[in-house]
Formats: sequence, structure tokens, C-alpha cells
Amino acid sequence: MEALRAVLEFIQKFMQEPSLFLGLIALLGFLLLRERVERTISGTLKTAIGLLILLAGVNLMVQALLPLGELAGKTLGLPPVQIQIGTQKIISELGIQIGLVMLFAFLINVLLTRLLSGLGFKYIYLTGHLIFWNAVIFVSAFRYALGLEGAALVIVASLFTGLYQTIQPWYTHRFDLFVNEGSGFVLGHSSSLTVLVTAWLSRLLSGGGKRRVGDMEALRFPRALEWLREPMLLMAATFLVVYLIMAALNVGFVVEAAGKAGKHPIIWVLLQALNFAAGFAILIMGVRMIIAELIPSFKGIAERIVPGAIPALDCPLFFPYGQVSMAYGGLIGMLTMVLVSLLFAAGRYPFFIFAPTMSVWFHGATAGVYGNKYWGIPGAILGGVVAGVLMGVGQALMWPVLGFAIGDFFSWASDTDYVLWPLLIALIGRILGR
Repeated sequence: MEALRAVLEFIQKFMQEPSLFLGLIALLGFLLLRERVERTISGTLKTAIGLLILLAGVNLMVQALLPLGELAGKTLGLPPVQIQIGTQKIISELGIQIGLVMLFAFLINVLLTRLLSGLGFKYIYLTGHLIFWNAVIFVSAFRYALGLEGAALVIVASLFTGLYQTIQPWYTHRFDLFVNEGSGFVLGHSSSLTVLVTAWLSRLLSGGGKRRVGDMEALRFPRALEWLREPMLLMAATFLVVYLIMAALNVGFVVEAAGKAGKHPIIWVLLQALNFAAGFAILIMGVRMIIAELIPSFKGIAERIVPGAIPALDCPLFFPYGQVSMAYGGLIGMLTMVLVSLLFAAGRYPFFIFAPTMSVWFHGATAGVYGNKYWGIPGAILGGVVAGVLMGVGQALMWPVLGFAIGDFFSWASDTDYVLWPLLIALIGRILGR
């Protein structure tokens, strides 16, 4: 039993390291292609390093976003999250089950892709860190909404997670390949519901992209502001303005945060905006490395193991296809969810609805890229609005169902897929009388 526990723990820890997991996939692909040794080593390392670079960029962006969320919460007087169990406790107590679900769900995804590729299900979910969180959320839902335990919990959660990781890339793939111009990968991310709604509405309202209203990427600025066409500079300027406004509303918080960091308050605010922009530049560099190495290597898997398979990858890989749309979509998503949070508070909703700046920015940014591709400027704006509304309303729906168990998770990552599917599980439980 101890040996099995050690193996499962290793698998869980390995799959929680996206760079190693994706590097292994690239290695397998190059080996199946029978590439030269030097090409195999180079491609494998560049894939792993590319993802590490991407994650380093994401981490910089997140570190700049988190204080903004805390600042907004304190400025608006939002109460702290109250939970009975908590995500960390669930991961500690159900670690073996979560590890098994991660492994079995991935294998189920590969098996279903091989068996059902003729029906269009030909996408292998490779967003490693989300394979972990998919398992955590669905194990939690089946455990606390349906009361499953032991082998039943592992079997049912594995099947459900495997089906989700097979179906999710399928129902967005048509929009994905339109946005990335057939670049050989699709979206494998928990923002898929936001993307689906945004792309569907934008496509409908634009007559299939035939009635686009401008293009966010070609947005014109006065000559003195022409430098804002550079996405990195646009994000730095935008977040500087946002931080300055929030700082003016709550000077005490900024002084305290700057003091903890050993910085002058003005310097601290400037660095938050610059770090966010720098993180984006690093992220884009990582994205380009991954696309250059992983996509060619995946042909080996597509030819030998799962004929015709296409990788489903993380949302930042779509950012290069609409960098200005991404910047505005993310910002509009954040502002929309803050507004939704205030509306719930004004309506005396009994549960705590909080705008998780990190999660809502990435949802809005991704959806903004899709919206712009179909409908232009209104589509990019729509993407941010859809993200903020769905995530805010989703939190409100989830709190009565699973808030006692993983409410803390929703306060920093209320991804729309982690609302829709657990609600479906809870509904099944109600029907079964659990």
C-alpha cells in the first residue's frame, strides 16, 4: 500500500509540474517521429523551458493582479471568505483519490480520442496544471454534493473528468481554429464556457464574421498616444491608471503594502503596472517557444498513437492572435465582475461574491481575442462583459452548493467551467435524492 501511495504521489506531483508533463509529451512525440537525438533533446528541453518561461510571465502578472483584488475588496468593504473545509484540506485528505483521477482521466481522454476521432473527438487535453485542478474540483463535487467515497468516488470522478477533458476542446474547436488560423492546437482551459458564449454571440451578431465593426487590433490613437498600440505599453499604462485610481480610494492599503515590500508607495504602484506588462512580454516569448516545438513533436503522437489527434492547450497560447483585444478584454472583465459583486452586495445576497482579479482577467482576455476575431471592437468588449457576468453569477450559484467546501477556491479562481459542471453534478445528486 505504501508503494502504491508513493507511486501515485509521484504521478500527482509530476502532473502538477506542467513543464515536465509537456516536456514528456514532446519527448514522446519526437521519439515516435524517430527524430535525430540532438533534435529530440533540443525540442524536449525547449518545450519544457518554453512553458517555464510562460509560467514565469503568468506569475509576474498574477503577483501584480493579486494586490489589486485585495485593494478592491478592502476599498469596497467586502467581508472575508468563510468556509468549513477548504481547498487545501481537501487536497491533503483526498490526495490519493485526486492523483488517481488525474491519471485515469488523462488515459480516458486518450482512449476516447482514439476510439471517437471519426466523430470529431480528436483533442488531447494537455494543460497540465488544469488536469490537476479539474480533478480537485470534480472530486470535491462528487464527494460533497453526491456523498461518494472510496472506489466509487475515484471511478465516477475519473469518468466524468475524462469526459470533460474530451468534450471541452471539441465544443470550442471550431472557434479556436478560426481564431488561431488553423495553427494546429485548440483550447484546453476552464474558461471554455466564457469563450463559447462570447464566440457564439459574436459570430451570430456579426453574421458569421461578415459584419465586423472595426478591429481592436487596428484601433487608432492620436499621434501623441500612438505608442499605446504596443500591447505591452498599453497594459503598463492601463494598469498604472487603474492602480492610481484604487490607491486614491484607499491610500492606507497602498502605504501598508508598499511598507511590507520595502518600497515607497508611489514606486510600489509604478512597479505593479510595470511588472504586469513585463510578465506579458515574458509570457508571449514562452508561447512562441512552445508553439515552435510542441506542435511539430505532436505529429508523432497523431501519426502513431492517436491518428489525427490535436493538442488542447492553455489559454495564453491564444494571446498572440489579438494582443490589444486581450488587454481590453481582461480589463473590462475585471471591471464588470466588480460591478456584479457590488450589485449582489446591494441586493443583500447572503453569500460573499468576490471578483478574483487573476482568474477574471485571463477569462476576459481570452474571450476578448475571440470576440474581436468575429465582431471586431464590440466583440472584444463583449468578451470581457461575458467573463465578468458569468463568473459573478456563477459564484452566486455555487456558494449554496459547494461554498462550504471550496468557497476559498472561488474567491481566487471562479472559472466558469468550475461552475457549470459541478452544478450539473449537484443537480444529478438532487435528482437521485442525495
